Amino acid sequence: LRMGFVVGPAELISEMRAMRRLMLRHPPGNNQRVVALFLSLGGHDALINRLHRAYLKRWEAMSLALANYFPGWSQVPAFGGTSFWVRGPEGFNSRQLAEDAAGDGVLIEPGDIFFSNPDAHVNYFRLGFSSIPDHKIEPGIKLLAKAASNQLVDGMVHPIAAE
Repeated sequence: LRMGFVVGPAELISEMRAMRRLMLRHPPGNNQRVVALFLSLGGHDALINRLHRAYLKRWEAMSLALANYFPGWSQVPAFGGTSFWVRGPEGFNSRQLAEDAAGDGVLIEPGDIFFSNPDAHVNYFRLGFSSIPDHKIEPGIKLLAKAASNQLVDGMVHPIAAE
């Protein structure tokens, strides 16, 4: 649709407008009209409310499942966003967990790449829930806990897995 907006200093907006005029003339008028109607008729507000309700149910399901299957691994954030950060015990390898869990159809995002010192944070991973139906979250976390148990012995990281 080539629709969007930027909030910034007046000088930046002026430069961006000049660049935009060089790159494309203007968004088609019908696109502008459709977006204006969508906003004025409450379509955007309705979408945000629907997403809020869906994400809240998924957030609650993820929070409960993590508390049950990974107690103490996740700090429960205030509701917002679409993912949870999880920190495994020292020596835990989230990349190995991602590989093991993928075999059961559970995909996670190892978190080490988000840190300036990835090697020191290989025990972190992120769990997104925006596209997962709430009824599938608990079974998925249960499978993830089973995969994590490959690295754990009596709740501690297995020495071989930590190597």
